[in-house]
Amino acid sequence: MSRFVILSLTLVALINSSNIPKTAATPPSRYQNYKTFIKTACNSTTYPTMCYNSLSSYSSTIKADPIKLRTTSLNVNLKYAKNATLLVSNLLKKAKSTSSPEVPVLKDCVEEMKDTVDELKQAMVELKNLNGGGISNAALTDDTTCTDELEEEEVNEETKKKVEKAVSELSKTTSNTLALITNYLRF
Repeated sequence: MSRFVILSLTLVALINSSNIPKTAATPPSRYQNYKTFIKTACNSTTYPTMCYNSLSSYSSTIKADPIKLRTTSLNVNLKYAKNATLLVSNLLKKAKSTSSPEVPVLKDCVEEMKDTVDELKQAMVELKNLNGGGISNAALTDDTTCTDELEEEEVNEETKKKVEKAVSELSKTTSNTLALITNYLRF
């Protein structure tokens, strides 16, 4: 019997110390159900792929909780808004340094973006009272005001593309957040 134990221990030690790749069956992801919940929720939005891509990494936080889904979506939306504001602010600084005619338009866009950030922060507070929809809708309007001004004024094509891309991503995220708040308001 002791010979069997020694042989077994030697074999285990040999396998563990070798460079043989270990192939164990991977258990199904503990959070797979949570990702399914997020995917199902995102299917109710206008941009489901973007919604899922932006929220799936938070599946272990959201779990299958509609309140956490809405809160996380708002937080992600706020992050997009802050990034867009930073991008446009940097473009404004560059335009100011060259005395570009784009300065007034970019200045207005920065103000609109800051309004969006403030409205999304307010939505976080309002969400606790189950009234986040109106605030996010206002944020969506602010996003489009900026791109309207870009069309009306003479703006460098490269600057215009950068701002439009940032605003487009922010608008899509805001639209998704609004849909998730609206669709999961009853929970």
